[in-house]
Amino acid sequence: MNEFTPPAGLRSADINQLPLDVFDGAALPPTVELPISGDGSEGDQAIALREPPVCGEWSFDTSDDANTRTAAKMVEVAPASVVRVAMPDRTVATPAPRPSGTAGTPAKAGIPGIPRIPGIPGIPVREPARDYVQRVTPRTVAPPLRTPAAPRSMTPPTPLPALAELKSMHDASPGDARTAISLATALDKRGNIEGALSVLGRAIEAGADGVPLRCARATILSGRLRYDDAEAELKRAAKLQPEDPDVLLQQGILACRRAKWRDAVEPLSMVARLNPTSALAHFYLGESLNKLDRLQEALVAYERAAELEPTNWRALKGVGIILDRMGRPADAAPFYRRARDAQSG
Repeated sequence: MNEFTPPAGLRSADINQLPLDVFDGAALPPTVELPISGDGSEGDQAIALREPPVCGEWSFDTSDDANTRTAAKMVEVAPASVVRVAMPDRTVATPAPRPSGTAGTPAKAGIPGIPRIPGIPGIPVREPARDYVQRVTPRTVAPPLRTPAAPRSMTPPTPLPALAELKSMHDASPGDARTAISLATALDKRGNIEGALSVLGRAIEAGADGVPLRCARATILSGRLRYDDAEAELKRAAKLQPEDPDVLLQQGILACRRAKWRDAVEPLSMVARLNPTSALAHFYLGESLNKLDRLQEALVAYERAAELEPTNWRALKGVGIILDRMGRPADAAPFYRRARDAQSG
């Protein structure tokens, strides 16, 4: 065990007079043995050693100086002994205090807030700064609770109130076209497509007017993307009454759904002349003219459809699209807003 010998030129143990360059170039041992000797007189003081400033520090921490001076004043020298104190990074070692009951000031418990060396009472050691860094664990944010969706009811939808009555009326008079169309429409809304077509076919066989019944069958088939079957029904209806507005309207709508825009213009224009109050005819006419880049005519057709049916958001949107294409975005904006409001309402 090597005893510590103060460097040459160190005449005072006063920590305030300790030169900062005493240890320049000298290797610091991992442990330092501090000689503690004396007869317990008031003149003896402990020698407090400090490391030189770490590279990059401006100076010693003033709090370290205050702690060191406090420790030097609080602790008196114990009987001659040698205490081996480990000095980690940035530590300050002080001698053990005299046990209570001897002459002089009673031994202090140490500096509050600084841990002790296990097994050596009264010797506080400042731990490295890194040990005092508070470790903050990132808070885990729990995902928002989601209300479970209500289970879907497996109960079939309640039949329409008039369905049973319509069936009874159709059975009593199968040749009544109006009753057959109403019953077929109700079955179509329930998803019973074949049942709806069967009701209309039974009415045709019973001698009812075939034009509206054929148009009704074409509407149901077209709504299910059965375009060829729908076209066949319309051809049969056109043989009966070629200029019937319902037949022409269904022919124009079917041509639009099949993207045959040129074929749609003529029948729809005829319907618009024969029945000027048909909002569907004006709307689909605007659709076909828009696709053919006949913007001015399409604008008139869309505006007429919007006038006849103010809640038709597709017609309102069509007006906005045509105005945009004509370079009039400021005029198109109100129609877009009206279309949005009509769609959400």
